[in-house]
Amino acid sequence: MNRSTQVTAPLIRRVVLVCLFATPAFSQIREIDSSKLPQDTAIQHVYTDLLPIDQFARTPEATWLFPVPKPDVESRFLLALHTLQAAQQQAPENKELQLFTGLVAHLAYNLGIEEAYDPALNLLQSQANVDFRPAWFLGMHQCQSKDPVSGMQRLLRIETSSASAPSHLPGDFWQDYANCAGIANMPVHAVRAYDNARKSTDAPPIDDQLEQIARDRIKPGSITSSYPAKQAWHEEKIAGGTRFTSGLCGVSFTTRVTSHLNVNLSDVVHGTCPVTFNTDQYPSRFGPSSASLLLVTQAARPGESLEAFSQRILETFSHGLLKDPREANRTPLAGIQCPVAICLSSEIITSKQYKSEGGAHLLAIFFQSEQPADPGLRFETPQSLFKASNARSAFISPEEIPQRFSGTLYTFVTLDANQDIYPRARADFDDLLKSIVVDSK
Repeated sequence: MNRSTQVTAPLIRRVVLVCLFATPAFSQIREIDSSKLPQDTAIQHVYTDLLPIDQFARTPEATWLFPVPKPDVESRFLLALHTLQAAQQQAPENKELQLFTGLVAHLAYNLGIEEAYDPALNLLQSQANVDFRPAWFLGMHQCQSKDPVSGMQRLLRIETSSASAPSHLPGDFWQDYANCAGIANMPVHAVRAYDNARKSTDAPPIDDQLEQIARDRIKPGSITSSYPAKQAWHEEKIAGGTRFTSGLCGVSFTTRVTSHLNVNLSDVVHGTCPVTFNTDQYPSRFGPSSASLLLVTQAARPGESLEAFSQRILETFSHGLLKDPREANRTPLAGIQCPVAICLSSEIITSKQYKSEGGAHLLAIFFQSEQPADPGLRFETPQSLFKASNARSAFISPEEIPQRFSGTLYTFVTLDANQDIYPRARADFDDLLKSIVVDSK
């Protein structure tokens, strides 16, 4: 089996949040129920012998700074591993022994004992679907072996499991979760994990400095600041297409591989986040023609309702035609999929625009979103901060994350098409609308 390279503490600390792997005074071994282990002297001695020193094996350490010499810790863990492996042959049905052996193997591997890698992986994997503890230990084994994506995915599954409500998970779990979230480039999850750890009655004291490192990666969004599109938006290749996400603007959308939309992300200025789209060229009676779409999220003006916002935008979007009812009619739009509970919609058909192509057919959707408890949480997905490189310390330095604009945000999505190409452009519009995810309560 191919072994993953260990993530040693100095290398980790080059990545801002990864220094959260500094060892606190808490124990994973205490999660093992010694009463369920074989009660012979050798096994019980392993448990009591490792309990006070397992914190020293919590992470791989390039520089040993602990009070017990590293060779002593290594030898005690290696002897313990061999003892437990021998005991497993005598009691193969003992699941707690199997879990204990897998955990000791994981900690031994952190100390640089290479032979422990496979036992940790195999023993913990075999129970990971029936008990949150082996899933937790396995997730950390993966996070600390340059596989943070798989490790964090495993910890996320524990969190969302109906059998493991956050309040039922130990404080040690949440501190490990915060560590792995930092490696997996999920700072909002890391901060929330610290909050959960603080609420836990069994959690040891949290290092305020390390916690602050996590919080410092998240910068409050400001409507008086300007943000380049590259900073405000993140592109991620997903199955079947590309997802565009802006935590700052609290919105995300997807274009499929087969999409006919061409995306143009603009800079974010004065709390306004514009994205423009042009469709492919579609045939019309006077030659190829394309439709235009617009997605804009904007911090709500004080005292302006969604209805007032929509009216203000529509007057501009309809080229002023709505000012004269004889020129255009505004009607609600049927058959749309609103990204939130309630949308305002308008359909405008007029012969005053695009006359040679059957007139104009305009659509507009408006909705609002409210600030969630953990802005940006729903948009974070595990990502590796390790580059695909043979270099020993190839890392991507994590950037600061601009947080969602506070308060209420208004979003509108529009389609500007001529009648000849409207059916195909409407399909593009519907696809875009269905893909939108909003960061809201």
